[in-house]
Amino acid sequence: MIQKNYKKIKKNTKIVFLLMMVLTFSCVENENLPMNQNQELISASEERSLEYERKLAELTLVFGEVLKDKSAMKELFSFSEIEGNSGSIKYNLKTLFQESKSPNSRRSSAIVERFKSLNSQNARLSQSVSVDELISFIEEHNISVTAPYLAEDFELETINEITLSWWTQEFEDLNFQKNADWTGETKAVKINLNEVADLSIERILGGDYFLVDDDWAEKNPTIVLGNFKIQAEKSNAKVQVGSNFRSLGAPVELCNSNYETNQHLIAKMPAFRLDDNYAPWPKDNFMYCWVAFSESITVGSNGTPSIAPDVNYVLQDKEITRKEARIKRWKSTNSPFIISNWKPEADDMYVIWGYEKSNSTLEVTSSVKATKDGISTEYGFKMVSQTGVQLASALSFDKCYTIRNNVNGIDVGFGYYGDTSLPKYGMGKIRMYFTLETL
Repeated sequence: MIQKNYKKIKKNTKIVFLLMMVLTFSCVENENLPMNQNQELISASEERSLEYERKLAELTLVFGEVLKDKSAMKELFSFSEIEGNSGSIKYNLKTLFQESKSPNSRRSSAIVERFKSLNSQNARLSQSVSVDELISFIEEHNISVTAPYLAEDFELETINEITLSWWTQEFEDLNFQKNADWTGETKAVKINLNEVADLSIERILGGDYFLVDDDWAEKNPTIVLGNFKIQAEKSNAKVQVGSNFRSLGAPVELCNSNYETNQHLIAKMPAFRLDDNYAPWPKDNFMYCWVAFSESITVGSNGTPSIAPDVNYVLQDKEITRKEARIKRWKSTNSPFIISNWKPEADDMYVIWGYEKSNSTLEVTSSVKATKDGISTEYGFKMVSQTGVQLASALSFDKCYTIRNNVNGIDVGFGYYGDTSLPKYGMGKIRMYFTLETL
C-alpha cells in the first residue's frame, strides 16, 4: 500500500480519545452505609427499574392497539417527512401529547385522539394501570417512538403485522457489561393489526418475548418506544457527488525533495459516510469529529510536554440514521474547513472521530491524546457534550502525503469520491475525503 512506503507516515502513531468527567456520585456516599441499608437501596432501585419497564411495555402494547387505526398509522409514517429526520420515523411522544397536533399537518393528532379514546378493556391493559396513567408516564419519562427502516423499506398499505419493542438503559448497560462489542437488541412482541392480540403483560415480562435488532427490523415492520435521544437536524442538505469542485487561490503544489511546502493551505472535509452503525440498536448515530495538530513539541525539565495546540471541533451531534449507515449515504459536514491555515511549518493533522453511546448531558473536560516519537502529548479543550462519547477512530495524516494524494489523484485503497479524482480515506467504519486550497 502507498501509505506504507511513504517516508513520513507514522505507522505506530496511536491516538486515544479521552473523556474526563467531573461528577459526584451518590453511590460514593453509600459506600459507608451498613450492608443492610445498601441492600435496601439496591432493592429499591431494582424495583423502580422493574416498574418502569412494566409501564413502558404496557405503553408499547397500547401503542400497538392505537396503530390498528389507519389514520394513526398514517400519522406515524408522516414523522419520516419531518425536516431533518432523513426519511426515518422518530418523534417525541411527550411533545405529541402536550401539543395534540400532528407535527406536519398541524391538525389534531390521530395518535393522541385514538390513544385517549381507548379504555382499559379495549386497550387490553392490566387493572393496575390506566390510559391516563400511561399518558402521565409518557410526559414524566420523556418517551419517544422510533422506527428504523419502517418508512424506508415498507409500504403503509401492505403492513398487516407489526413488531412492538421497548428500550431501556438498564437492559443496554447489562448487555454492554457482558459484551463490549454488543450491537444492540430490544425486547419485543409481534401483533397482527387485523386481530385481537392475545397478550398478557405478566407473561411478557416473565419471558414471553423475543429480541430484535437491525436485521429483524429490515425484514419486519418494527417500532420501538423508550427514553432515547430524538434530535432533528436544522439542515438536511443532500450531498451532490460529482467533479464540480470550486478551487480558490493558486494551484496546490507538491512538497519539495526535503518534504517541505511553502504554501498556506485550507483543508476541508466536505462530506463523510458510515459503512455501518456505531450506535447500538435502535439509536441513531450521533457523530463527533476533531482535527488537531501541533506546530512544535518540547519537553520540559519535569518530562511533561509543552505544546501549542490547535483543535478544531468539526462536528458535534451530527446525526446519521441507522438506515443511512446501512446504505452508506454520504452526509455533508456543513463545515467550512477542518484546518483554516495549514502553515508551511506545520506538520501532520490528527483526525479524531467519536460517537455517542449515552443519553445523559453534562459539561465535561476532554482532550486529544497522541503519541509522537515516544512523547506523550495532549491537546486539552472544554466542551458541553454527552456522557459516553466513545472513540470511533483516530489517525495521523502526513501533510505531504495528503497533498500528493489529492494533487495526483492517488487511490489509497478506498477508491474515489463519486466521479472525482479525490481519494477516499477509511477510519474504522467512517469514509471521508479532503479538498485542499491555497490561501
